[in-house]
Amino acid sequence: MSNWERRNADTLADAIAKHIRNNAEMKEDNELLGIIRETLDDAANTVATTAFELNRCRAVVCAICRGSKLYECEFSEGWSSNCTFIFTNTTEYGGL
Repeated sequence: MSNWERRNADTLADAIAKHIRNNAEMKEDNELLGIIRETLDDAANTVATTAFELNRCRAVVCAICRGSKLYECEFSEGWSSNCTFIFTNTTEYGGL
């Protein structure tokens, strides 16, 4: 996995963690998101993970987010580079 993909995996894992912290009442969604977060944390810490794995995790997060209507999405399917889930759950300085 390239450094950019590892960074993207780490960013998504952090966004999931913040969402879970801020929305403790969403137990069912948070349980599923927590499993994906662990997978993303592992992916971000190794170069052996493929881009396919990152895309698979993104697809699962999208399915949970769209299925539960957690955030508005500009697409009805697929991954948005302007993901509201990530934008809402990361800080302005998250990439520093």
